[in-house]
Amino acid sequence: MSLIFTVQDYAFSQISYPSLSPKGIITQKVGNTNLKIEYERPSARNRKVFGELVPWNEVWRTGAGYCTKISFDKKVKIGKQSIDSGTYSLFTIPNKEEWIVILNSDTSLYGSYDYNPDMDVARFVVYPQDSNRYYETLTIDVDLIPNNAMIYVAWENISVGFEFETSTDHEIEKYINEQLMTGKVKEYNEIANAIDYLYFQGGDYKKLEWLAKESIKLNQSEFAYRLLMETYERQHYYKKAIEAAEKAIEVRKQKAKDNDEYLTRDIRQWQKHLERIKTKANNKSR
Repeated sequence: MSLIFTVQDYAFSQISYPSLSPKGIITQKVGNTNLKIEYERPSARNRKVFGELVPWNEVWRTGAGYCTKISFDKKVKIGKQSIDSGTYSLFTIPNKEEWIVILNSDTSLYGSYDYNPDMDVARFVVYPQDSNRYYETLTIDVDLIPNNAMIYVAWENISVGFEFETSTDHEIEKYINEQLMTGKVKEYNEIANAIDYLYFQGGDYKKLEWLAKESIKLNQSEFAYRLLMETYERQHYYKKAIEAAEKAIEVRKQKAKDNDEYLTRDIRQWQKHLERIKTKANNKSR
């Protein structure tokens, strides 16, 4: 009987101990591409990391446990090298002066013990930087650079980064040039979305102007005139920008319903736009 109680007492005293290298997962939409990184995150724990725990000039799993994996659902460029969609293992060879970053097609590896360079799909050089903070735990981070990204690997006080380039800009530019600029697609929302994209990309302003005018032909809306106003304003065509803003106010008033509670608010907002542009125009003429 005492044995039974002993076993039961032991069972009730069990506790779930945390992993020494807990799993980290990053999922991120980068432009038109879904990116995922899975890795196990070791901590320094008062150990010297690079040059000791992680030897120089040896293939490293860039994590702990099973190899780090990176996945993406469209063809991309990593380190300027074109790579088909899929899942790959991510290895590095750290060095004081430079690191080699490796993408390998074998994603089943535990560590890098059976790493086979013949299965590499990409290999390129990056240069380590001293970080502004100390990373106790290995950290992989994705920094978005509109429609593309930088992927950073940091641990201790060292960081390396490499480019992740998507096909987003190429595909959108092709669509705008082949479908919108040729008139094959004449939908207001499609053109308005293209203007937004080009505007925030700091793109071709003549193309922006043409698209804005096309959007007005399709829909005499104040938003369409605002797109035109902002396009002119970016090019410092302040007289044309003022004319577009005034036309937007006229359109807004025409579409106002009796006792439109939002009319006064909208007109006040447009007056702010006008004042801003007129101030810029006056400053330019001085």
